[in-house]
Amino acid sequence: MSLHSVGFNQSYLLPAHTDAVPDSFMSNKNAKPIPSSLQTVNIPSLSGNQSFGGSSVIQLPLGNSAGYMCNPYIRFTINLVSAGVANSTFNFKGAAAAATACINSLQTYVNSVQIDNIQNADQVYDQLLCHSTSNDWLTHDGQVLLGAQKNILTGACTAFAGTYCVPLIGLLGSQQAFPLFLCNGVMQIQINWNALARMYVYTTADPAWTAASTVSGVQLVYDRISPEQAFVDSVRNNMMQGHKFVYSYSNFQNTSFQSAANSTYNFGLNVSSLRGIIESSVLTTNLTDTSLTGYSLPNGLSAFQVTLDGRNINSNNFQYNYTVGAAAAAVTINQSVVFAELQRAIGRVFDAGISDASDQVTFNTTSFAVGVSAQRVNEGNMAFSGSPVSVVSIQQQNSATTYTNFITFMSDYQLLIDAAGSVEIVR
Repeated sequence: MSLHSVGFNQSYLLPAHTDAVPDSFMSNKNAKPIPSSLQTVNIPSLSGNQSFGGSSVIQLPLGNSAGYMCNPYIRFTINLVSAGVANSTFNFKGAAAAATACINSLQTYVNSVQIDNIQNADQVYDQLLCHSTSNDWLTHDGQVLLGAQKNILTGACTAFAGTYCVPLIGLLGSQQAFPLFLCNGVMQIQINWNALARMYVYTTADPAWTAASTVSGVQLVYDRISPEQAFVDSVRNNMMQGHKFVYSYSNFQNTSFQSAANSTYNFGLNVSSLRGIIESSVLTTNLTDTSLTGYSLPNGLSAFQVTLDGRNINSNNFQYNYTVGAAAAAVTINQSVVFAELQRAIGRVFDAGISDASDQVTFNTTSFAVGVSAQRVNEGNMAFSGSPVSVVSIQQQNSATTYTNFITFMSDYQLLIDAAGSVEIVR
């Protein structure tokens, strides 16, 4: 190779052949935010107290005075009333055992446009809390905010009330502040609550809760940032030139089906950027029995093949053979391979800064999930970096037909806002 090859050719110099002043050696160049004011806003539900299985609707007006929405979350209180059972101890269902188990589904609308439709939200939250957050956060902050991984002792159990703060996912889970002032009309959030048996598991006596048990005090809480009018006018003037405001967020679509020994499922997803797929499996009886935990288990998983428009994107062997002494070779789950692929699906494989909620034992006994990544690049400054796909096909093999499989598709979406305040979704 000639010395005038790559790195020496004057038309292609390696970056390392040039010098630059490190930022730490330079005067700070960070500018301050534009003039604005902050106010914490509480928007109560229009629906009042709801029984388990009911729905709460929150509406907030959009338009000039609405400002930006930052740091939103849902606050609610669970009120349980019974005739009294001594020393009843219980916790929320699922591996995360968090108050997110109370939510069956979540929808978000801007006027008549449905932005989010997150079915089986309790399972989606469980997948994210267990495998996309830090174990330290879940066992400390999560206990305070969500009642996560915590036994609740109510003594004689004639009444119990607990208030929880749940982060939003989907449209309002983006790190980008949502420009309420650019839209016209009303934003609506609808929360559909789970039945009691899908929310709680009782570790001791199971009291008979009365019809007086409710979900109350449902509110949307967020910071409203109101910029100065000159900035609002400049944004609107730019949009009048045909430049739509682009708001990026992660979309979560979940579907469920009964497990089978050998199965193939086709999903018409029709997205431009599928980032990844996660599946958890819960014994179906756990969803309706207050004495069962709602944990996700491997269910003898031996194959999980994903194809995008007929193109197979994973070919990992999830099983391996082992022999103990003179025993015949047995087949078991290849835990490390499944775990590595799951972490790749949520973009955090070998990230030493985040510890999963699972360990070698609990991954198979409490919080099992399988994942496949469809991400093409991991650079945070690029949009729609997942795989475009019309039809997703999943082929899998399980040992039992008594489980319900919950599959979550994670995709990049963008909300476009025009000068008239109307919105459209780019998916």
